[in-house]
Amino acid sequence: MQSIEDKILYADLLGKAISDCPEWTNIKNNARETAVKFDSDYRTTQCKRVFIVGSGDSLFAARSVVPALRRWTGLFIEDRTSIEFSRYEVGLLGKDDVLLAVSNSGSSTRTRECIILAKKKGIPTVGITGSLEGPLAKSADFVLHRPVKEFTLASEDIRRGFLHAAEYCATLYALYVFGLNLGLIRGIINSEHIEKYESNLREALASIGKIANAIEKSVIDFVDQFPNLENIWVIGAGPNRGTAEYAAAKFHEQIPINGVPQDLEEWAHLQYFLTLDWKEKSVIIILAPEGKALDRCMEILTGIKNANGTSVLVTNSSNSLNSSDWDFPILFQIDELLTPVIFHIPSQLMAFHWARKRYVRPTPLRRLDNFWLIRKGQICDSIH
Repeated sequence: MQSIEDKILYADLLGKAISDCPEWTNIKNNARETAVKFDSDYRTTQCKRVFIVGSGDSLFAARSVVPALRRWTGLFIEDRTSIEFSRYEVGLLGKDDVLLAVSNSGSSTRTRECIILAKKKGIPTVGITGSLEGPLAKSADFVLHRPVKEFTLASEDIRRGFLHAAEYCATLYALYVFGLNLGLIRGIINSEHIEKYESNLREALASIGKIANAIEKSVIDFVDQFPNLENIWVIGAGPNRGTAEYAAAKFHEQIPINGVPQDLEEWAHLQYFLTLDWKEKSVIIILAPEGKALDRCMEILTGIKNANGTSVLVTNSSNSLNSSDWDFPILFQIDELLTPVIFHIPSQLMAFHWARKRYVRPTPLRRLDNFWLIRKGQICDSIH
């Protein structure tokens, strides 16, 4: 067996990609400017409900920030998948509604469809995207551009995996800063709140390499213990329901292993029964930040142990460690609302190391359809 010194390590690359690729200052300024423009428009000043939509990683980032944005802006904010919104929700929109549409590439057919149909209903639209040249940016009323540079430090066959992580963190940051500034403009929070949360975000993002280095040896041991794993659950609640979906997606895209995201509570009602049958082959990652659902996370952990499953705990609560089969401590204290920016780290590393162990290249896997299913499908131009 190889020693840790002989194995390829990814923690530093992950930290470097996230610290260097997003243009953090530009993203912050763009988010602030977009919030000002948004609240200056006569159509949005009286809005009462905001839909935030996307697909894939864009959806997971959107879903992760909803609990924070609802508290900071005083608005009722709901997340939807792009197809749920465009085909089933848009016909029900009213004059007090607004759409935030998130697409990393700006080319997602279904997310563009959301904007097209919302505008037909006279609903103001905001596009959050990494491309000013993409069709989403050209069709939205307001554009929040979150620029991310290419990552060249890793070998060509794996660098896109690190770039995707940087793009995800950049989208989270853009949405958080937009929400904070909109909340300030609307008088829901004050400048002290903004400084507190922005400072916490900056410090967390800068600490990702350190956090990843602290757990990488344990990640390698975990992957070595389960070299042929076929299924893995990732469960979370609140801000980390979206993180669970994002983490599970990395297992799909980079190995592939069947990553299954689930709501923390719903796992206890449903997949618990699979654990009774599969026992230690039922591997469950629990996202357990200090906060509102930590007590339930620990109850779920006990339930997994009693059913003879394999529990994997991701937590920044030192008092919760040493009670699971595998602990991945997140050595950073952060408000629970912001934990999505760092609670994806263990799963990112697991995906890279499983791909290495199984000789999977490139990472992430490449599509055979040249993104036809994502970017070239038919756009519906009538409201159902």
